[in-house]
Amino acid sequence: MPNASDNNAVLRENLCDAGFSKAKIEDIMAMLSDNNKQALDALLTQHRRNLLGKVRLYTQQLDCLDYFTYTLKKQTEVK
Repeated sequence: MPNASDNNAVLRENLCDAGFSKAKIEDIMAMLSDNNKQALDALLTQHRRNLLGKVRLYTQQLDCLDYFTYTLKKQTEVK
């Protein structure tokens, strides 16, 4: 865990925890250094959309699994 006084290290760790690759983290740090807020916002927004897409996919998969389990239990209760 980075020292809380080392702001860049804290930012890097947070970005890593958010699922960014080391290369993307370097890109983001460069954007911050260059004060390129528009590009940074676009990149962060896209990453968020990608993560939400995964959440939706996994939610659908869980729903399918739950339905399968439910129907399987119902079939075994009948027999």
